[in-house]
Amino acid sequence: MVMGLNVLDPHTSHSWLCDGRLLCLHDPSNKNNWKIFRECWKQGQPVLVSGVHKKLKSELWKPEAFSQEFGDQDVDLVNCRNCAIISDVKVRDFWDGFEIICKRLRSEDGQPMVLKLKDWPPGEDFRDMMPTRFEDLMENLPLPEYTKRDGRLNLASRLPSYFVRPDLGPKMYNAYGLITAEDRRVGTTNLHLDVSDAVNVMVYVGIPVGEGAHDEEVLKTIDEGDADEVTKQRIHDGKEKPGALWHIYAAKDAEKIRELLRKVGEEQGQENPPDHDPIHDQSWYLDQTLRKRLYEEYGVQGWAIVQFLGDAVFIPAGAPHQVHNLYSCIKVAEDFVSPEHVKHCFRLTQEFRHLSNTHTNHEDKLQVKNIIYHAVKDAVGTLKAHESKLARS
Repeated sequence: MVMGLNVLDPHTSHSWLCDGRLLCLHDPSNKNNWKIFRECWKQGQPVLVSGVHKKLKSELWKPEAFSQEFGDQDVDLVNCRNCAIISDVKVRDFWDGFEIICKRLRSEDGQPMVLKLKDWPPGEDFRDMMPTRFEDLMENLPLPEYTKRDGRLNLASRLPSYFVRPDLGPKMYNAYGLITAEDRRVGTTNLHLDVSDAVNVMVYVGIPVGEGAHDEEVLKTIDEGDADEVTKQRIHDGKEKPGALWHIYAAKDAEKIRELLRKVGEEQGQENPPDHDPIHDQSWYLDQTLRKRLYEEYGVQGWAIVQFLGDAVFIPAGAPHQVHNLYSCIKVAEDFVSPEHVKHCFRLTQEFRHLSNTHTNHEDKLQVKNIIYHAVKDAVGTLKAHESKLARS
């Protein structure tokens, strides 16, 4: 817990999760949220904001709406259990099985697959393909000072209009839930880190029907996932839908995590080429055993966060994180560049240059040097203007 925050702003409704280490803001519309958020953010901590779904137009974010509007589009799917890519299927095939297990595509052994949509909508197409949803999301993102494209604390807004705008999203993450005991060892999104800050909003949670209920497995996954007692109580109250289990680690602990994964890789007989990286390769999911080793051997403890419907998870730049869907989830993420973490953005850009050319992060798509230059230029200009004003008065 960050001491003194209640004194700083007693009118900002909030609570603490993860045994007092994770700030949870309760009112996404509160204009003073940024004051208490900033105190945790500058220490490299993730933050949770609940209740965002109450502001969104829910009919826009339902799976049947996506199926109806875009069902004939050809897409690639990923089998979450083995990372195999299923190419050239209709997006309708994914959405039809989102909440009805018997309608899901099946593997060779006849089992319904746990699938995620790969890069859909592709690249920078979200705004053009889904303008109404784009507007609904951007108008209702919490902490608009940071998350909006023109937010005063979003340094990306400092880039002049004649620059190619960096792709900061929004980006959709659509996937089924992992439902068996064996699935606890795999992730919907494996451990990785991003060069920029991000906010990820759970806009829809679908609890599938058919072929046996999975509520008991979900509770076991949350229990094994190191969720705190307050979170477990939130689930047992039954008023909210849990969607995904996150594990987030501080940016400063990334190197220790790499050390563990290289060590485990060697124990398993894997090679460690110099131009590859166990975090950037996105080839690991830290299950309960690995998380325990990380804590016992390196003293690294992360944040175990259950993201419910309407929860926005704020992930600091450079913070390793992984996601395990409990049920079928539609999430939307937007990236931003905060003053508190721009140093991580710059360091990571340098780091990415040493990766192999096959990595998607190989190039500086963020244009971080340009962002820093223009942010400093604007700040100096403001200070000089203020000095001139003082000199005249």
